[in-house]
Order: sequence, then structure tokens, then C-alpha cells
Amino acid sequence: MAEISGKNLVLRAMTQKEMRALWRKYEPAEYSGESAYVYNEEAIDARFEKTEQQSDRNTVLGIFTKTDEIIGEVALSQIVFSEKRCDISIFLANNGYRGKGFGTEALLLAKKLAREQLGLERMYADVKPANAVIKAVLKKCGFSHTKTFYAGTPKEVAVYFALLK
Repeated sequence: MAEISGKNLVLRAMTQKEMRALWRKYEPAEYSGESAYVYNEEAIDARFEKTEQQSDRNTVLGIFTKTDEIIGEVALSQIVFSEKRCDISIFLANNGYRGKGFGTEALLLAKKLAREQLGLERMYADVKPANAVIKAVLKKCGFSHTKTFYAGTPKEVAVYFALLK
């Protein structure tokens, strides 16, 4: 299974217990526009099972500190190996981990893993246009804005793209 280590973080597969621990401490970021989150173990277990079943086209990795504390998740999804591309999403569990460079390091590690271990060359990220924080992290990690469109009623989505170097 895919794994990569950086200066402060390790990206690796999560166990069911680790995924539960991550979601127990999850709090939506103020800038995300999400409502309050209530932990639901059955829903997390279903998410874990779905992740396991779709591992051929989706790679979901926990973001762990060097002391093995789970602090977030990176998902490489919609992987199309024949086109050497994927989508990426990332989140950190709560404000205790945000604003400390963990998201940037995790995104850079995910790009490296996608290129070196999965042979991918292109990566896309969808972002709510009002989410200035993740847009700044994407830009810092080499992504550029390619388009903005409406996905459904009136859900505006900005798309960012990066070549994996």
C-alpha cells in the first residue's frame, strides 16, 4: 500500500480504528461553509468499507505526525491510470492542526506519492471559491486556477490543476 514520509508527516493507509479516531476529533473549518459535525460511528465504518472496496481507483491516506497521531486525510480519487491523472482532496481534523503548515506538507507529499508510486502526471482539485485558505495552499503547492463553474443549483466550484513534477 502507498506510503510516504516527510519532515513532519507520514501519509499512509488508515485502519478502521484510526479512521474512527480522526472523525471523532473532526471539526469543520470556519471557512469551509460546513455546518457542525456530529460523529456517527456507523457512518464512519461505512466510509471505511467503501474506501476499502474502491481502492483500485481511489487512494485514501491518513495524515499522521511523526509520533503517529492521526491529524487528517488525503484522498486521491477518480484515478485514471490510462490518462495518468487523479483528483485530490485534503482536510485536517480541527483548528489544532490548521495553520501550522501540515496541509501544505501533506499536499506536497501526496503529489510526490502520486507521481513516484502511482505514475500519475496530472492532479485536479475542486474548491469552493470562497475557501481562500485551501486556494492559498493549492497555489503554494504549484496548482493553478483553471476554471470556475456551477455544479448544480447554485453551487459554484473552482477547479485547480497541477502537473506533477
